[in-house]
Amino acid sequence: MITQACDADIPAIARMLHDLNALHAHHRPDRFHDHGPQDALCAFLRDQMGQGARILLYVTEGVPRGYLMWKDARADPTALEHARGQAVLDHIHVEPVWRRRGLASRLIARFETDLKAEGLTGWRSQVHTFNHASAALMRRHGAEVTVDLFERQAV
Repeated sequence: MITQACDADIPAIARMLHDLNALHAHHRPDRFHDHGPQDALCAFLRDQMGQGARILLYVTEGVPRGYLMWKDARADPTALEHARGQAVLDHIHVEPVWRRRGLASRLIARFETDLKAEGLTGWRSQVHTFNHASAALMRRHGAEVTVDLFERQAV
């Protein structure tokens, strides 16, 4: 079952966020670390929710197994761009033992239903180049690469 996360769900989401960030820390230790304390991760999630982020939680047997965090990212027209009615899919994570069962796809389907209900017309997500599984998931759901982001570390 997919539910909208509430404050009581934050500790469980923080544990999953730790696992998600550990993947980033493994591949990009120059940028990410995985030693943030649980209370700091909870505070980060509360802050994000306080700023309008929404978290969908996939629960089976009464236990959270995955989550998707998203934000409304509407943008007014500028001198260069049209107005955009998009959302940002910021995080998606499913516990390893629950992967390959369609949970992430169900989270994305619910996310798309929710954003349409709010008048948003699409979404975007930033996926690190090492995260092939996430990139494949995005492509399966119709997303395509639109921008290559280049970084140069310390010079």
